[in-house]
Amino acid sequence: MAEIRPFRGVRFTAEAGKMDDLLCPPYDIINERQRQEYLRKNPSNIVKIELPVEEEGVADRYAAAADTLREWMADGILARDPKPALYIYEEEYVIDGVKKAVRGIIGLVKIEEFEKGVIMPHEFTLSKPKADRLHLIQATKANISTIYSLYTDSGRRTASKLELLTGRAPDAEAVEGDCVHRLWVVDDEVDVAALCRDFDKRNLYIADGHHRYETSLKYRNMCREAGAPEGSPCDYVMMLLVNMDEDQFTLFPTHRLLRNVENYDIDSFLRQIEVNFHVHEHHGVGSIRPTLEEYYEQGRKVIAWYVGGDRWFLLRIRSASDAMDKAMPHSSQALRHLDISILHQLVIDRVMHSNNEDCVSYTRSFTEAIAAVDEGSCQCCFILSPTRIQDIKDIVDADEKMPQKSTYFYPKPTTGLVMNVYEEQ
Repeated sequence: MAEIRPFRGVRFTAEAGKMDDLLCPPYDIINERQRQEYLRKNPSNIVKIELPVEEEGVADRYAAAADTLREWMADGILARDPKPALYIYEEEYVIDGVKKAVRGIIGLVKIEEFEKGVIMPHEFTLSKPKADRLHLIQATKANISTIYSLYTDSGRRTASKLELLTGRAPDAEAVEGDCVHRLWVVDDEVDVAALCRDFDKRNLYIADGHHRYETSLKYRNMCREAGAPEGSPCDYVMMLLVNMDEDQFTLFPTHRLLRNVENYDIDSFLRQIEVNFHVHEHHGVGSIRPTLEEYYEQGRKVIAWYVGGDRWFLLRIRSASDAMDKAMPHSSQALRHLDISILHQLVIDRVMHSNNEDCVSYTRSFTEAIAAVDEGSCQCCFILSPTRIQDIKDIVDADEKMPQKSTYFYPKPTTGLVMNVYEEQ
């Protein structure tokens, strides 16, 4: 099913500096203040290529990123590994006092249309990020950050191989915040072939990087139209492959911030919302998360609507409501019953008429969401509970997608440990 293969990864050399100062998260969770801080640590931080910005003297930020990539490779700051390899990548982190370690394989995966059922998405995407990533891949001819996908390995066939192959010191290690990143280069042909064979009958579920995958698919099609033959570098994309059965990653919710909502009126919205929801008013921001966690542990779907002034409402859909059946008559029960689907269909879309990129923005930070309302940069926010991994699998297996920005897998794979820079054919 999924075709993976090794590649000669491009990695930082000792000339670049301390590895801790060379990495950054994926582009979509970096703000300008953070970007500047990464570059203050080291001017060769990968953020310079991963997230190029308009600045004085730069006519084309994407071309500038490509120039930087070429210069760093020419100057020995970056170097291509001598042999094709797969890369075992581990992220060790602590959450709620518990140490966890996400371990996976970074390799090239053959790009397939979603309709083939080999590589499957779980979220819809937005147009602006895809346009940005397309410009970057066109200019650099490279995958700078990796797509994050999941597979099933309940029998631990691959997991046992990874344990053996990581029984030595890693080839690269870095500390980034509260996470330790480790990388092992696997270039023995027998080991590589054995790992690749494990995926012959597996499907892949995209966990993070939907925009980058759809961009890579579009870029491949553009290359084909321009005459690129089958098997060209553009036919493959760099991916991190993680066993979903290991249960080592953490799922955070992605909260919704609303702005530019026309005729914004809390009392009017409440009257409309109460048709399908039990609504309970609360005071005290500090009680939001404990309340949601209690319902989450009980397996119940609830949403917190924060309107400012320490005032919020708990929304719980009425058991007798058939609104979701009517709103999504051809969708699976898993998708109809998802709290994010309920929020978008019955509140953001139907009541606030604001289900578009100009009105809805996203954050995984509870504090940031609350502050945005209190500071007036948005009108209100909706605080959600994490999506369960089984819900994601059920929705994907039903050949469906969740609303965009439905999940936040933590920790995010770092950018800069290894990159896929296309080799000439």
